[in-house]
Amino acid sequence: MPNSLQSAFTKNLLRHIDLTEDERTALVRLEGPSVACSKRENIFAADRPDDRIAIVRSGWALSRACSDGGLTTITQIYMAGDVIGLTELGFATAPYDTKMQTDGTVSVMSRQALHDFAKEHPRLFRLLLSLVSLDTAALQDRLHAITRFSAEDRLMHFLLTIKAKSEHISDHDSDRFPLPLSQKDIGDVLGLTDIYVNRLLQRLQKGGQLTVNRPHVRIHDRAFWEHKLNFYNRFAEVDFNWAH
Repeated sequence: MPNSLQSAFTKNLLRHIDLTEDERTALVRLEGPSVACSKRENIFAADRPDDRIAIVRSGWALSRACSDGGLTTITQIYMAGDVIGLTELGFATAPYDTKMQTDGTVSVMSRQALHDFAKEHPRLFRLLLSLVSLDTAALQDRLHAITRFSAEDRLMHFLLTIKAKSEHISDHDSDRFPLPLSQKDIGDVLGLTDIYVNRLLQRLQKGGQLTVNRPHVRIHDRAFWEHKLNFYNRFAEVDFNWAH
């Protein structure tokens, strides 16, 4: 199959293993047809029974935890090729709201379909679990940054993480990366107000460390940021040797 015709999901797996024709066919069958989704459209609703998982074919999606006071925390960010729901297989109801952040396309399937896929193609299922663990590790890194870093440093850490994840799922090698999040969204990721996020972004731009041309961002000295924050690129650390 020509690379241009492969889905982001398949391309993501191909970065780590060579797929047989049978495995490629199985992946196409697992994804099935995609459905167009508009910005802010629900994929999963919190506390509602749901036995499905979803694959983001294009666009971005966000999961949010909501409090009684109307405050929200963005718990996870999904990009093209990501699987939504693998880390929630132990729940009968969706623990968080997950909505499209941009217009995009999504493939939705039952957990039974995933179960059948895992039985027929255990190697691919093991790789999926390995890839999901990258987001889990990155989320734990963000928790550490939120609880131990200054506000500016946690923002820098978050931008480095988005840059690393964008590189992981994209063939485009550029110092720019997409960030289709509002200042309020960024605040909901980091536990900051949108006003504070605005001040931090302005400070980084005035200091020549960052350029924001929405919806893209450019970090001017990534190596300096990584050294300052002792940043680990989790998305470059996947080890699949255990599962061969």
